[in-house]
Amino acid sequence: MTSYAILGITLLYAAIQIIIYASRQRKPLTRDDIDERLLAALNGGGHAHK
Repeated sequence: MTSYAILGITLLYAAIQIIIYASRQRKPLTRDDIDERLLAALNGGGHAHK
């Protein structure tokens, strides 16, 4: 029963992520974009600018 709950939550999360991605309709993040976001998060939030 617990495994079904975990599976349901996982599928719901995946569906939400797909909907968010489709609503943005933008290109996938590049490696540089991911690096900038991680660096910004490690530096206390905000966006890193070059």
